Amino acid sequence: MTPALQSIIEHYFPLDIVQTEPVPFGLTNTTCFVIVNDQKYVARHYDLYTKTSESLHLEMEVTAFLLRSALPFNIPSFLPTRNGDLSVTLSDGSLGALVTFIQGTAPPIQIPDDAYLFGSVVGEVSARLKKYEQPKNFKYNGTPFTSLYQLHPLATAEITASFWKQPPFPVTDEQKHYYSEALISVESNREALLSLPLQMVHHDLLVFNLLSVDRCITGVLDFDFLAIDISFLEFVISLNHVLQMSGGSLEMAAAFIEGYVSFRTLSSEELSQLRTLTRLYHIAVLHIYIGQFRAGKDISYAFSYIANQLIERDNWLEHNEDQLKGLIATYT
Repeated sequence: MTPALQSIIEHYFPLDIVQTEPVPFGLTNTTCFVIVNDQKYVARHYDLYTKTSESLHLEMEVTAFLLRSALPFNIPSFLPTRNGDLSVTLSDGSLGALVTFIQGTAPPIQIPDDAYLFGSVVGEVSARLKKYEQPKNFKYNGTPFTSLYQLHPLATAEITASFWKQPPFPVTDEQKHYYSEALISVESNREALLSLPLQMVHHDLLVFNLLSVDRCITGVLDFDFLAIDISFLEFVISLNHVLQMSGGSLEMAAAFIEGYVSFRTLSSEELSQLRTLTRLYHIAVLHIYIGQFRAGKDISYAFSYIANQLIERDNWLEHNEDQLKGLIATYT
């Protein structure tokens, strides 16, 4: 347990009654399990650069809204400190909090039934987030993925360009080429992208941020990247995840789509931007990683993984996009 996590936990419980366990995942924030009187919680120390008081307030507002929405799965709830606050501010300005623990493990994506369930969860979360209305006294909307150079304060346009010009760890010419081509595609289609419907978007609905018990979803986690953004991005990001996990299986994609459209509809205008938004997603993640590298984190493996995923998905869409759109049309 880090000193920062210890300091956060002290605001909730006396340390002499606390047990902790490591959390075997997470790149953005530092977390651990906290056990008090056989009750388990999750302690979070938020990244100094990507979590501001405004973005934490937004996460609290949106998760509280979802908790009131009678969803068939759980959302982490923020616990009050001993002083009644819902978060802790440390001496360096970083933030921390304790949230409720939800039982379960990441669901499998092995058979079409798994993909259908995943799609239905993504569709239902997206449908509920579409109904979210911000309080009139709170105007912060988060940072959309379309704001590529504002996703991390240490990944400005100048810093990002410098990174690609002289990478601090091995980056292949192929990775550079596909990133450059994807960026050109996104920038040339910006007007069309920004004309698509907007709503609150989770941006990270992957199976690693879901919990399940006996193939039933018990929880949806990690609302760090909430923002008003292009609604269709939620579908694009999660579909990409299914394709990555299944080796590009159209059968799995079809099952995901069928689950998703049981809660949401898709327009022809949105579908026309599927490939461009897939590129946008990968660029956004790479920019976040560049910022994290500048903040001192070792992101070389994760960066290479996403850069290669961009190449793989773009090639896959080049050969399968029409067939994929045909599948979507079948269910919409």
